[in-house]
Parts: sequence; structure tokens; C-alpha cells
Amino acid sequence: MPEKSEKSAFIAIPTYNEAENIRPLIEELEKVFATVKGWRFSILVIDDNSPDGTAKIVKEMQKRPAPTPDADDGTDRRPDIHLIQSEKKGLGAAYTRGFNYILLHFTPDFIFEMDADFQHDPKDIPRFIKKTEEGFQFIIGSRYIAGGDYPNWSFRRKLYSWGANLVARFIAGIYNVEDCTSGFRCISAKFLRSLDIENLQSDGYAFQMSLLHAAHKKRIPIIQIPILFSGRRKGKSKLGHKDIREFFFNAFKLRFKRYKWKD
Repeated sequence: MPEKSEKSAFIAIPTYNEAENIRPLIEELEKVFATVKGWRFSILVIDDNSPDGTAKIVKEMQKRPAPTPDADDGTDRRPDIHLIQSEKKGLGAAYTRGFNYILLHFTPDFIFEMDADFQHDPKDIPRFIKKTEEGFQFIIGSRYIAGGDYPNWSFRRKLYSWGANLVARFIAGIYNVEDCTSGFRCISAKFLRSLDIENLQSDGYAFQMSLLHAAHKKRIPIIQIPILFSGRRKGKSKLGHKDIREFFFNAFKLRFKRYKWKD
């Protein structure tokens, strides 16, 4: 059992056909978690019924025998691994299911958004945690501030991303964030509990902008940290033309959106 003084975080990882990546990612996360003192981590894989057997691998990892207790405090530091499955409806729908599951069954301090394909480096997690301890409630891994980069992208993908962030900043009105579309984030569970997540009404990649817009309107402390956004190790990108269309249409809706908070 975690000590009362410990804080806790969930890593929410949406997956669709990530059988080649999910085991090494979880193993890498476990190594990183062991370096962060005073925090207890759990992992939630939100699988869209991947036909490649992603969920089967996660279930196998859930059955692993417990490791030898940590020598420092006598506790098992391996993170709990959770899995939920549903039909494929898009990134936003997956995160909505995942956040609702976590907030219903657990009481974490923070929830991470993270891709399963190693474009987000697990070794950056301690840097996010440090910012939470400085009082920030919405930490964004940014490609567009000093020290951030996305070196392996094609010109076309860079153009899409640049255009999407321009739209988010000047049409949706999120002026204080350079990287509005980043999918590597650490978010206060208290903020998420105050929000009607279903009301974001974004099933695809536009969910990322909708969630950030809500945090911007709530005026919670937001900060960006630079990250190196690498190319996928294995597999193919899930971003499609439908997601791009939804994103731009959503920006105009957000400009005039009003929120009802639960707290």
C-alpha cells in the first residue's frame, strides 16, 4: 500500500494496433517510475479492440508475478496495469472512456496523456512531475518552445501541425500556449473532476484542443516543457483527413463555448 505522504498518477495510453510497442513501452515506464520518489504510478491501456492482439499482451503483463519488494521501503513498486476495451471511435472517445474510468474507480492526483508508439519519451515523466510539485496543474510537452523539436517529421506533417496550432491559438483563443495539439500531458485530476468531459464532444484528435481550451477558460496554472517528439518506432500513424477536418471545425466552436463546472 502507498504511504499517505505519497502522491499518485495514472498514465492513460490509448491503443489501436500497438502490439509491437505496448510491452516495451510498459517495461520502459516501469524503469522510469522506479526513479521518482514519493509517487505511486498506475497504467491504464485504453484499447480500441485492436485486431493485432494489443489487449492480449496487456493481459499477459497483468498476470506477471510480483517482483521482489523494493529494498528501501519493503513495498512492491511495480505499477498496477489496467485495461479497458471498446469499439474504435477515435482518440477523444478513448480518452473520455479512460478518464471516466480512472476518476470513477481511483483517486489519483494527476493523469497523464501519452501515446503508445514511443513518440513520447517515458524518460520525460520526471520533468512533468517536477512541475506538478511547483504548483502547475496542466503540463504540456511542447515541440514548439525553445529546446523542443520534431526532427523526423515530413514537411507535410509539419505544415499540418503548424497550421493546427495557429488555428487553435488565434481562432479558439488559446494565446498563451505554443503547442496546443501536443498529446503528451500531465493534468490535474481535480481539474478533470470539475469538468463535464462528455460535454467536450470531440471524438478525434480535436479532443486535445477542447481539453486545453477548457483548462484555459478555467484559468488553471498551465506550463509547457520542451520535448523531443521522435518518429514512431513501429506501426503507422492513426491521424486521418477526418481528424483534420474535425479539428478545424472544432476551433470555431470553441471560440464561443461556455462551460458549466461541477465545483
